[in-house]
Amino acid sequence: MSDDGKFTADNQPKRKPRGKSEKTKFIDALKRKARTEDQFYELCIERAFDPDDNFAFKEILARLSPLSKAVAPTIEFDFPAGAKPHVQAQAIIRGIAEGIIPPDLGGQLITSISSMLKIQEVTDIDERLKIMESQLDEDK
Repeated sequence: MSDDGKFTADNQPKRKPRGKSEKTKFIDALKRKARTEDQFYELCIERAFDPDDNFAFKEILARLSPLSKAVAPTIEFDFPAGAKPHVQAQAIIRGIAEGIIPPDLGGQLITSISSMLKIQEVTDIDERLKIMESQLDEDK
């Protein structure tokens, strides 16, 4: 980088050579065995129909019809968006107690509030530090 910390056309980070991708390595290995990609897929399908090979069947089924990821349900409850964080947490706890919010989701929401407070705290400290440093620089 240059002295001002900016990248330019001439000032770029050094890159490691990338090497071959996993797919390219796989295709190269097939070529060494005098096989094609299509032949490999044919073999996979043949094995999937082999009653003694449950692994191939499960793998192909997982690729063709993957299981969907679990998603938290949509919930609606009275959330005081502009309120202080402890009031927001109380609303979440009340929702858990009333059975509106699943306990695991309520815990995630409260953890999110806590994380937001930590981020805000660090941001405030950083701003205060910058102000103090600039005041010290002015006094010099």
